This record gives sequence, structure tokens and C-alpha cells, in this order.
Amino acid sequence: MFLQRAWWLVVTHVSMQVTLCLTTEYAYIIPESPVIQNGSQIEASCILTDTYVKENGVDADQIFWTLKGNRIPKDNVITVNKTVSNVTLTISTVGLGLLTCNVQHNEDQISTVFGIQVKTGLPPEKPKNLTCISYYNRNLTCSWDPGKETYLPTDYYFHSSINPGNNELRKLPAGVNNSYTILYPSINYYVLSTIWVKANNSLGDVNSDKIQMDPINVIKPNPPEITSIKQVPGMSTVLHVIWLNPNLPLMYNLKYNLRYKIVNAKDWTQVPPEDTKSIRVSFLVQNLIPFNAYNFIIRCSHINDNSYWSNWSSEKIGMTPESVPTGRPHIWRTIQNLQYPKRRIDIMWKELDKSDANGIILQYELKIKQKNSSKINTTDREYSIIISQLGCEISLIASNSVGSSPEGTLIVPNTWETEPPPVFNFSAYPQDARLMVEWEPPTSTKVVSSYIIEWCEVFTKDLCREPLYWQGEQKTVKKTFLKADHIMPFKRYRITIYPLYSGRPGVPRSKLAYLQQDRPVNGPSVHLKRVGKKEVELMWKEIPVNEQRGFITHYTIFYKSGNSNESSIVVKPPQQEFVLKSLKGNTLYVVRVMASTAKGGTNSSEVNFTTSNFAKGEIEAIVVPICLSFLLLTMTVTLLCFKKRHLIKTYVWPNVPDPANSKIVDWTSRNGNLAKNHLGPKDPMNLDGFISDVTIIEAEADDKYPSNEDEIKQLSSLKKEKSTSGEHSSGIGGSSCMSSPRQSVSDSDSESAQNTTSTVQYSTVLVSDNGYKRQQPSAQVFSRSESTQPLLENEEISDEHSYGNFGSSSTEVKRQYFKQNCHIKEPSLNELPSTEGEVMGDINEGGSHRLGQMEVSDQNSEGSCPAIEEFSSNDNQTVVKLDLLGFSRCLETDQQSYMPQGVKHNSYMPQSK
Repeated sequence: MFLQRAWWLVVTHVSMQVTLCLTTEYAYIIPESPVIQNGSQIEASCILTDTYVKENGVDADQIFWTLKGNRIPKDNVITVNKTVSNVTLTISTVGLGLLTCNVQHNEDQISTVFGIQVKTGLPPEKPKNLTCISYYNRNLTCSWDPGKETYLPTDYYFHSSINPGNNELRKLPAGVNNSYTILYPSINYYVLSTIWVKANNSLGDVNSDKIQMDPINVIKPNPPEITSIKQVPGMSTVLHVIWLNPNLPLMYNLKYNLRYKIVNAKDWTQVPPEDTKSIRVSFLVQNLIPFNAYNFIIRCSHINDNSYWSNWSSEKIGMTPESVPTGRPHIWRTIQNLQYPKRRIDIMWKELDKSDANGIILQYELKIKQKNSSKINTTDREYSIIISQLGCEISLIASNSVGSSPEGTLIVPNTWETEPPPVFNFSAYPQDARLMVEWEPPTSTKVVSSYIIEWCEVFTKDLCREPLYWQGEQKTVKKTFLKADHIMPFKRYRITIYPLYSGRPGVPRSKLAYLQQDRPVNGPSVHLKRVGKKEVELMWKEIPVNEQRGFITHYTIFYKSGNSNESSIVVKPPQQEFVLKSLKGNTLYVVRVMASTAKGGTNSSEVNFTTSNFAKGEIEAIVVPICLSFLLLTMTVTLLCFKKRHLIKTYVWPNVPDPANSKIVDWTSRNGNLAKNHLGPKDPMNLDGFISDVTIIEAEADDKYPSNEDEIKQLSSLKKEKSTSGEHSSGIGGSSCMSSPRQSVSDSDSESAQNTTSTVQYSTVLVSDNGYKRQQPSAQVFSRSESTQPLLENEEISDEHSYGNFGSSSTEVKRQYFKQNCHIKEPSLNELPSTEGEVMGDINEGGSHRLGQMEVSDQNSEGSCPAIEEFSSNDNQTVVKLDLLGFSRCLETDQQSYMPQGVKHNSYMPQSK
């Protein structure tokens, strides 16, 4: 208010200076200094002097008005005559405004001939809520509400009247508009006075409502002073508060408000007002908690309801005495299994709350009841024992200077006992920068006596960091804060609650909780488990608990190839591996995994990988059909070869006559001749091997069938000799010279031939030119054999025999031949006779020898030699073919004989016909 008035003084001074400056002999404005109410109209007239009109040749039509520098429209201006111009306008702004009268000489010349200051404001409002307060023997102060600002200088006057004829008027100092103080001793106590206030400015004046009051009734006393707070002996819940009343008139009756609270508590408790309604100097405060410090404050007032209360006194602290502990101590335990059957029980207990301890606890009495009870007095709050698998009962009593608390009980059950039911809907969450736990009691017929809540900091997935924290709660509690100052943000805690049934723990329930979460410190560690053509299997390790800083809500997999857009997939925990599909083969990819909590996520390092060219099984799908096709082709060829084996054998392995099936034994002895066969002097020597001598049975060309009875008998005798020759034979390669001389079969002695074992001649067989001419043996040495082995049909044939001279490398190869009698002389190579037998030989392109017909004779018969052909075979064997001319084709087909074959070196292959 003071600043407003000072501002008005400055504006008034300026306006006076402007008015003086604008005062000339040219014109003037009526009214000179108008004061108008905000929102009302003002009418002003500008009058030009005759001198100014004559000298400048102007009139009132050239006048225009401005307000605060703004030109007023012509609609608001009226020209009365040549020298007078009136203006009418409504001012809607408060404060000072300069109204000027101006003359327009021409387009470029304007003159301001006169100006005035227009004051715009509001009339004063009626003062309201006039009240007075008396401070005994000091002053009487009255105050009121002056209302809205007037924007004009306003004066306030304080009126007081003891009687109608005695009116005192006091003007308030400049800048003061809402209160006035009358100093003592100008105050008349016990006298009824009338008081009101008047406000006045240029736009009007107004009076407040009048009030009548006795200053003694409006006294606001000073607060009482609490002098002491004393304990009452034998009453631990009562304190005696004593105070000193303020200085007041003798007959001034007081009432009091007394409040108290436990030190550091927020809320105050007030003594019922009806208990302190009379004047007094002390009060007994009851129902306090033993052994607690309390703050006390007090105030006073006149007993009248409309009197003023004093301010509150200063706080005073009082302490209640000790009392017997009322609360049961909470006991808990941890169990550690030792070597069976021992168990270690660590017993621990909490200090009683002050409201339950009612004093200083001096000692604890611990009782352990098992087979043998024990009692321990201690000042510590933990104790350890070792027990068996049997249970035990633990009880605890806390004692102070007054007495002992009720007994707290904890039961350690037998290891085989079933635990009682747990609580329901257990949860843990942050609230007001603390961790709140909430649960519902078990729905069981058993009554819960209390609850135990334990918690610990989790530093790995399943392990807690020591120490273990815990607290006990009464059976009526359903939610509570964890009473701990060590719970830190970004740390994970495992919270477990146990209901106690008369000291017996129930099934626990656990929850993990954070006081405050944040994004993980590090991302997960990602590696590749399997890379395929169109997919890759990723695996990542779980972030350590102390680096998670919150619950992992999800994992996000980001991957891309080259400059393509990045794709993402969200995976929910606890899944820690994922298969990315629909990838491109033989392509480089970049992948990373982001682990996220409720507050954000952290990325892992990037991992690069290149997909394979072939998917799993593609190579097998190509190779296996090829292998199967090759196998099928091989089996088909093998099967065809097996089915066409006879045809293949005809071209690859042609049939060679088997001596066992030879019909040479059926020849007619009387037509057969023995002859010595020699190589001619011009025949080349076969260095690999040659036939030294061959005994050949010759049949006449015209003797195709046995013609007489003697020949039939000779054939019959040969059949009989087959059955008896086996026991005298020395083998295919054996020489008959080692045995006794045998008679040969002849046509003159058929009867004796039946009783004598006939000698069967064997010969190396040479095939004709049409056979295997290119099969030339590497070493062809032939042995002679004169065997008496019978030609039996079922005689077993030895697969392989070794002959004495096969494989011989001597330059002078002995000539081997077959003969009937051992006394036939064996000529040497240089003494080959040419008269007894004629050998026709030539060398063909394959190196084979062809032997012509040879005449062979023995002691009893003469005849012609069958045609002989020799050629070399591909498997190192020499084959001789005997073309028996004149043999009978009706000879028996089941006769078997052995024809030794020079198949390989030192071997021989029997052949079946």
C-alpha cells in the first residue's frame, strides 16, 4: 500500500510538470485535472484563444484529441464553434492518462496546444471482518479487511467510543489500511466500547460495521510454561505434568489443551478437553507406555467459547518408569545337517520392542527340552546346539529390573514329520522406498500364533549372501514393511514367510523382490550352438544376478545380413536358446541379444556367422541315391551274369573233356596200336614244355561200332577192370613201372583180361586250332602216367596233384609219355625214330603244335593213331585234343576216367564231360 501511494505521488508530480509545460496562451482544457471512476465517461472541452486563432489562421475543426498517445476517433469529437472542441470517451483502464488537445496545421505540421492528466480509479470498499485482540497489559490491536485496491490515494480512520458523547478518531499512518494498535494504558478493561473504521478517497468514503466489546473478553493470554514432568511411584503408565499460568487479571478463568506424543513420533495425542476445563497448574497424564520418553505441550484460553487461545508452549520431555515386559520374544532358527544323525540348530531371537520390553532387558533365559532339558541364562541373542533327528522344544524368557516376559516358544520338529499348511497369496513389492510384504492367513483349523519373515540378498541364482535377516509379526498382522535399513536398490532379495502354529513352523513361501530396478549392467553372453543352411541355433548365458539389477522380463534377438533391415524376435525367460529360421544359405549374418528389465535393456556383443552351403542331409540325399543306383546296377549285372553263366562259360571257360568221363577206355584193343610219337628233326623245341611221348589209342575209321562178339567181350572186360584197378593204382601222377607188370588188353586174350587189372593210359590232350590257341602256358612240362586206377563213375577226384617234373627249368627236359609196359625203351630227344611213328608238326601263329596221325604199335596189336591237335590257352595250360576216328557213339555215357591236365604249374583240374 505504501508503494502504491508513493507511485501516485510521483505521477502527480509529473502531471503537474506536464500541465505547466502545456500551459500557453494558445488554449486550455476544461476540466483541468479530472478524477473519474474506472469504466465511466469523461467530457472535456478544448478552447482556443482568439489570439492563437488569428495568428495561425486555424479553427476548432482542425483540433484532434489523443489519450495516452492514442488518437481518439472523430466520432467522439464535436466542434462547438471556431474555438471550442468537445470530446466524450469511456476510460476502462485505471491509473493516470494524459489527455491532449492538438491542432493539424497541414499534413506535416502538428501542434499540441494543451493537455491534462486524467486519474482513473475506484472508490473505497467497506472494511469487513473488524476484530480486536487484547494482549493483557500490553496493547489492543484491531484488524479488518480493506477490500479491493482503489488505485487512488485513500485514507483510513479508526473510531472508538466508550459512550455516544465520547468519540475518538485516529487517522492511520500513510500506507497502513488494515490494522490499528492502541497501546496500554489507553485500554479500558471491563468497559464496553464501540469500534468502527472509515475509508475515504476522491471518489467517496465508507464506514465499516460497528462492533461492541470489552477488552477483557478479547484477551489472548500468553502460553503456560511447563516447569516439570514427574513419574508417579508404582504407576508405570502415568506422568505428572506441572506448569505455570500466564499473568492475567485476578478473576480471569482459564481452560487448557494438553497434548503429548512419544519422542520422534509424528502424531500428537490430546488429553480430553473436559478434563482440563478449569483453571489449574498440573495434570496426571495416564495410559502411557512404560519406559518411553514423551513430549508435552500446553495452551490456555478464557472459559468463554469466543475467547482466543494462547500459542502452544515449548515442548517438555518426560520419561515413564519401567514395567514388566508384556511381549513374547520372537525366536527363530537355522538348521544345518551334519553327519547323520546329527543336526546343528542355530537359535536366534530379537530384542523386544520398547512397547513390549517396558524397560532395559538384563538377561535371557533359554530352555531346550529334548530327552534331557537344559537351561541357559545369557545376555546374547543367539545360541547353537547339536541334536539328533528327533525334535525339540525351545522356550525363551526376557527379564528386566521389574520382572520377566511371557515365554516365547519354538518347536524343531522331527525330520519325518509333515509341516503344517502355508500362507496364501504371498507377495512382496516396493512402497514408499521400503519393501512391503503381504499375505493371507492359512485356511486351516489350526490357529496361527505368529509369523516369521526372513530375507537375504541373492548373489547367485540359488544362494543367498550372509547374513540372514528376519523379523516376527503378531498373528493379526496381514501385511508389514521389512524392518531394515540395509535394503538397497538394484539388489535382489529372497523373502520367505513361515506361519507358526503354537511355535511349530509351517510350510514356507518365498518371493523375490527389488526395492528399485534398473537396466542390466551387461548384456548376455551369446554363442552359436549349431549353424545350418537356413537356420542357426543361438544360446546365451544368464546374466549374473548381481548384474541384472532387476527381473529380466524378456530377451530381444536382433539380426541382419549385409545392408538389409534389422529383424527382431522377442523371447520370454527362462528360455536361453532359440533357433533363427528362414535364413539365406551361404550368407553372413550379425546377431545380438538384448536383455530387458522393467527399466530398460542392455545389448550383448555382436556375433557374426555365415550359414552353410548345404543343409543337413542334402549331401546324403545326393550321395545315397548315387550309391544305391550303383549298387542296384552291380546287383543287376551280377544277376544277369548268374543267369547267363552257361553262355558266359561257353565263351570264357569252354568245356575241356574230363578224363573221368572219357570214352577212350571203350576202344577195341584189337584195332588199337601203340606207337611212339616223336618230334620231327625240324620241329621246334618248346622251351616252356612239350609232349615227350604220347601213347595213343587209334580207332579205325570204318570200325565205328563193335562188330563181333570178341570186341564186345573186350569192352566188358574193361568195365570190370575199372572196379578193381582202384586198389592197385598209385595215383594219376604215379608210374606203373613201380608195380608189377600188367598185361594189356587184347582181342586174343579177352578172358584173361577180365581177371587182370588193365593198364589205362593217360595222355595230355591237345585241342584243335578252333580252340583256345592263344592260351600259352608259361611253363609246360608234362609227366607221364601209367595208372591202374579204375574208371569208376562215383570215384572222388583229387583237386590238385603235383607231378614230378612239372615246373622243371632244366634245359634238357625229360620226355614224358604214357606206355603200357615198363620195358618199352624211352628214347632220348636226339634219338627220336622216324620209322615207327610219324609226327606231323607245325608251328601256328599262337605257338601251338599240331601233331598228325601217328602209328603206334605194341606187342599185340597195330592200328592207326587218332588226330592230335595242340594249342596254347590263356590260363597257362596246353591242351591236346584227340580226335578219335571210328569210335562208336553208342558207348556208355556214364563211364568216367581221368585225363590229367596241365592247367597251371604243378596243378591239375579234373573236368566233367
